[in-house]
Amino acid sequence: MTNSNKPKVLILGGGFAGVTSAHLLKEKYNVTLLEAASKTGGGCLTHYYADHPYTFGPRIFFSKDEEVISTLNSLIKIREFETVSLSFIENDSSFYDYPLQWHDIDKMPDSKKIKSEIEICEKSSPDMTDFETYWKTAVGETLYEKFVDNYSKKMWGIESNKNLTANFEWVNRGTPIRDGDRRLYNDQFQGYPEASDGYNSFFEKALTDVNVITDCKVNLFHPEERLVKTSKGDFTGDIIINTLPVDLLFNKTYGLLQYAGRRLLKIMLPIEQALPSDTTWIHYSGKEMHTRVTEMKKITLHKSPNTLLIVEIPDTNSRYYPVQTSHEIERFSKYQNLFPENFYSIGRHGSFKYKGIPDAIRDALDVSIDLNG
Repeated sequence: MTNSNKPKVLILGGGFAGVTSAHLLKEKYNVTLLEAASKTGGGCLTHYYADHPYTFGPRIFFSKDEEVISTLNSLIKIREFETVSLSFIENDSSFYDYPLQWHDIDKMPDSKKIKSEIEICEKSSPDMTDFETYWKTAVGETLYEKFVDNYSKKMWGIESNKNLTANFEWVNRGTPIRDGDRRLYNDQFQGYPEASDGYNSFFEKALTDVNVITDCKVNLFHPEERLVKTSKGDFTGDIIINTLPVDLLFNKTYGLLQYAGRRLLKIMLPIEQALPSDTTWIHYSGKEMHTRVTEMKKITLHKSPNTLLIVEIPDTNSRYYPVQTSHEIERFSKYQNLFPENFYSIGRHGSFKYKGIPDAIRDALDVSIDLNG
């Protein structure tokens, strides 16, 4: 039952940041969550194709934050999972480990040149001026061109990697070149839900006793009146937690923020396994239109004589990944100046940062600490 004496929290968006916030606040607040889709979960919601479970791109959970890990584990069981990825380099006609491995450098046709460039790089710390400069001063120009240059440009929809800022926590996964440990996230817990429907039950359990309104598209926010205009009427709250793109929320006051888009191509093959047994996905770093191919059963452990591949193709018709250029970060800061009192903007869209599941949960935890005391 709703307690009218409790302060009202209005949450915009039902992805991990919004749903976790609702879960953590529902004891002390009357929480209403608005979601544009028919179900909550966003890109982490499990869908099915010919009975094969898949998500919008692979959604591996990884974190060093024990509070984040326990928050997720409090509602669903997470099994340990080790991600191993490859990159296909067309000019070499070869697959190599990614992150980069020393043992692969000897296999490369231009290994002598690469080693010479690395020796020069090792004489000083990488230059963090921008994305391109970082990689060239960390591993040399040849490895940068093989693994990073074209991949990054097509992933982010940019003409030059010099446009990207030097925030590389989400890029190199630790040291730029490793020696033996092939796990993608080798310094933290990584896992995936035990259940065949992935994270779906987390969203369901977390939203128990929360007023959830689905198929409710948020159109506009009037900060002076604290009024949210939606396809299902007007809403307000004593506290508003936003997880949606702020440019649309504030009526494009400073123009549209730049996002990279994606579309998925689902390919079913009449074989039990397509990729090597220890490989989760493959990056394509050349001129191919796609960026990554993932064999979903490697993650979900689905049993079938067939296998489902998910091919990720950048596009300009969707908005999933905030493009981290200095110009766009400055634009976002202007939107932040429009935020009223008791307004939180979190998650990938709300904070305009490239974030994963653990970051979204951390954002929600921080908001709950602030509000619950």
